[in-house]
Order: sequence, then C-alpha cells, then structure tokens
Amino acid sequence: AGGGAVAGAAAGELSAAVVAKFDATNKELSKGRKKRPPPPGQASAEQVAAYSKLASSALHGKGSVCVDSHRSEPLVATGGADGVVCLYDTAQRKALSKMKGHDGAVHRVRLHPRAAVAVSAGADASVRVWSTEERTETAKMALHAAAVTDVSIHPTGDYAVSASADGSWKVADLSSGGCVLSVEDAASLGSGGFSCSEIHPDGLILGTGTGTSAKVWDIKSRANVASFDVEQPVSCLSFSENGFYLATGGAEGALKLWDLRKLKNIHTIDVGAPVRSAVFDYSGQFLATAAGTVTVVGGTSDWCPLYESTSWASLAEHEVAASGVSFGAAASLLAAAGPDGKLTLYGSA
Repeated sequence: AGGGAVAGAAAGELSAAVVAKFDATNKELSKGRKKRPPPPGQASAEQVAAYSKLASSALHGKGSVCVDSHRSEPLVATGGADGVVCLYDTAQRKALSKMKGHDGAVHRVRLHPRAAVAVSAGADASVRVWSTEERTETAKMALHAAAVTDVSIHPTGDYAVSASADGSWKVADLSSGGCVLSVEDAASLGSGGFSCSEIHPDGLILGTGTGTSAKVWDIKSRANVASFDVEQPVSCLSFSENGFYLATGGAEGALKLWDLRKLKNIHTIDVGAPVRSAVFDYSGQFLATAAGTVTVVGGTSDWCPLYESTSWASLAEHEVAASGVSFGAAASLLAAAGPDGKLTLYGSA
C-alpha cells in the first residue's frame, strides 16, 4: 500500500535544528576529503577500458529510463517513462520488483546509501519514497506545481532535495514528508524551470540546470552564489565526490567540467550528441556519459582524479542507446538504461 500524499508547505528558511544538522554533517564529511584515497577494490583505467556487456534486461516500456546504482550493494534502481520504479539485483542479474506509483514518466530515481530507501521524481509533480526491503511506496510528497525533473538524497540521509519545471527547488523531510525549505527562481521560468539538479557531497550547496546556465545555490541562505554560462540547455550535472568540481551535460553535446573554487570552465568535450546523463564515479577517476552511446572518459596519467589530469581520453565506448548511466561500487560495474526500456550492465567478464 502506498503512503498518503503530503502537500508541500511554503517554508521560507531552514529551522535552526535543520541548519545545525546540515553543519554537523558538512563538518564531518569535509574532513580529509581532498586527500582521501580511492575506495578499496577501485577499478583501474585498464579494467574499465576492457569492460564488456554482462547482461541486458527489459525492465520498462519504451521511453527514457533513468538509473542509479547503490554505493556499496549489488543493487540498481531504474525509473521509466511507463511510471514504474524497478529494483534490480546486479549479482543475480534479475529484477527484484517493479513498483508502480507515478502517473507519468519517472525523471529520476536515487538509492539511499545507508538505508533501505529509494526516492523518485516524476512528471506528475510528485516525489515518491519507496522501501527497497518491502518494495512498496511509503510516501508521496506533493511538493511542486509542475514536473519534478530531479531529486537527490541529502548527505544527512534525512532529506530529499528536489527541483522542478515550476522554477522551484525544495528540501523535504524523508520521515514526515514535510517541506522544510522552498526556494523559487523566477529567472529560470523563462527557460522552462529547472531541468536537473544535484546536491553537493558536503550538503551545503545545490547545483541546478536551466535552459541557459548551471546555477549553484547556498542552501542555508537560499542565495544563488554562482552561475555558469553553458551556452546551451543543461540536461544533467554531477559533482565530484571531493566537492571541488562540477560536470555539466548540454542538450547540444557539450560536456563541461567546472572548478568550483575558481568558478571557471577547465575542460570541454564535444560528445557529438545531446548529453542525457553524466556521472562521476566515487573516486573521481572516471566520468561516464549517456549521449546516444555510453562513453567513459578518464585521465591519461597514472591514478589520479579525472579533474587533476592534464589530458583526457575516451577509455571505453559502448554502442547502446542510453538515456541514463551510473557506476556501481568502486566503478566495478557500469549500468546503462536506454529509451528501449532496457538495463544493460558492463563489467569484467
């Protein structure tokens, strides 16, 4: 049984208790982030370059599919144009559940890194919360007035941060479903509101995409603290785990990397097709894109984060139509979801 709908309240600013929680999480997570080694078992560039197709499963009807991989478990979640959220076991290579709730396409699905929870954003203007153990919907949050284009799980693990075509982004409590912060950006409405969003790894800033730029917001002050002129509609974005870099994908094929400390573009790659999805792996060594095909790029020097390399190379290109892409734990797996409704897995055979 699904949870009851919770309407979003007009929360003008974060409460002192929520701010304290955000600050404590930021302080803890930012310690040693810059010099942190790659995770145990991190895949090498040579291994990623040699990945082959392991499995392909039809999970959805035709139409754009989004995908997210669990940070440590063999679990993938997909969301389809058919309104279904699917859970897939990558070890057993089988679908675990197909959960219906959204009335219309699912634009984003995210797996909680520490709890048996998934969240999804839909064209029906709702954010849904799912139990990945019970495999049921536990809450429907009616936070927005138009399609919810993206949703992230805040690093505290207690909140969802969503962005919408209605030109607003909101922070909601995953337990109560209540809106704790609502920010409207009238300037974005001229280009269709927000097309995508992602929470920064330390939890104090939010990146959003519009028809003309990528905007960075200070969540506590609700201020737009930086804007990057992408020169084309922003279709996706991804923060590096060390928190210093932002990758943006453009609807006209530009994949750009931005240094958040210097507020400038440091790399641009023309991938030749609209970038539907772009995501760093947890180590920051690789960046995968879904743009007609799936491409993984990496630095050409010995192990170092992609954004510290002086030159990039395409490590692998997989000839599969893809609308979403995601790395599994330690980049040991690459999951691609396509407009044919299929999930395809790549890894070491």
